[in-house]
Formats: sequence, C-alpha cells, structure tokens
Amino acid sequence: MAIRIEYLLVLMLIILLLSILGINPKSQIAKSSKGDKEVEFQNFSLYDIKKDDPSQVISALKMIKYENYLDMESIDLRDESGYRLLSKKAIYEDDFVYMDRGVNVLRDDGLKFSTKSLNYNVKTKDIKTLKPFMLEFNSSIIQGENLALNMESKNISADNIEAKIFFVEASKNTSLE
Repeated sequence: MAIRIEYLLVLMLIILLLSILGINPKSQIAKSSKGDKEVEFQNFSLYDIKKDDPSQVISALKMIKYENYLDMESIDLRDESGYRLLSKKAIYEDDFVYMDRGVNVLRDDGLKFSTKSLNYNVKTKDIKTLKPFMLEFNSSIIQGENLALNMESKNISADNIEAKIFFVEASKNTSLE
C-alpha cells in the first residue's frame, strides 16, 4: 500500500490552514517600562507645610508623574534644617529622592559637597552616596567615597578620605595636609 505524496501535501495544507484560522491574534497597546504618564508640570513646586515648623520645599523645572513615582528635572530641594539639594535629574519614589547628574548639597553655614548621584530619605533625613564626592568647607577640601549624612543630627561618615584642611586664625593662616 503506497501513499501518494499529493495526498500527504494536501493533508498538511489542511492542517496548516486550520491552525492559522484557529489562532486569533489580538493587538495590545505597548506599555512603557516607566509606566503611563499621568500628569506633566512645568515650573513645579511642592510644599510640606507643618504647623510652627519651617516647611520643606521641592521645586523642579519639569515634573512628570507616573503611576508610582515622580520624574523631575532641575530639582531644588530645600530642607527645614537649612540644607539645599540641587540636581539636574531626580526621581521621587516611596519617601526616597534618587538624584543623578550634577548633585550639590549646600548648607547655610557654607558647607558644600558635590557628587554624581545620591539617595535622600525624606522621612529620616539621611543622604547616602556610593559615588566619589568632594566636600568644601571654609577653604578646606575633603574627598572620599560612601558618604552618609544625617541632616538632623549633622553626623557625617565616609570612606577613603583625602583631605586638605585649612585652619584660619585671627592673625595668620596655617594649613595641615
């Protein structure tokens, strides 16, 4: 008993047509990995106002609200304890502000440090960065890594510190290296 090749090809063609007709493709809207944009603001400011306490202010040149976080450009965060955090790019998510590109932290008494990125916890007032940083205070320059700063207690810790510290006296200037 021999099966003719034509019958086999016709049978395979029927199976192929039935499988194609049985598949019902559906179009779905592609979703961004960031999520869906909900709202976009220009020259945005957010105030945390407390009774009998100074307020915390977050300002941004541009802010986009996604489902779970805020994406901000040119951020200026002013804390009630006299700190000011500046960055070109930041994400605010779950009580944390993740800052990238050109981050500067300034304090009213002249303390300034710069780094590439940092994480700021809004609730505990902790600043942490794993990137190298440079701290400037009264002509003194301190460089290091793994900076941790609590803005309420003003405790600072870091690793791999290199410092050039200048002591300023009333009559003459001396330096320690």
